[in-house]
Amino acid sequence: TRNELLTEMKSWINSTENARRVLRLCGTAGRGKSAIAHTIANWSNELGSLGSCLCFDRTRGAHRLHQKIFITVARDSADCNPVILEALGHELHDRNDLLKTLTVT
Repeated sequence: TRNELLTEMKSWINSTENARRVLRLCGTAGRGKSAIAHTIANWSNELGSLGSCLCFDRTRGAHRLHQKIFITVARDSADCNPVILEALGHELHDRNDLLKTLTVT
């Protein structure tokens, strides 16, 4: 059920034993993936542990959100951590091309 899945996801998030820190939530349309993702994101945000949240909506393809993954995660991470903010600022200072890149190479 949805509640069991949410409990399992919260347990995974709080686990210190699991080295994998990316969870992929997938399924057919209309199964509640977005609702689950937003519930977990809101819960994490309330705890002060949300680093970044990015959700895709195929009806908004024109926004090209898939091309903004790294920019969004970098910005969100910098907002949460002053060390990352400083490192990112130093990296971008002389590399304005990074502001528009779509790759990590």
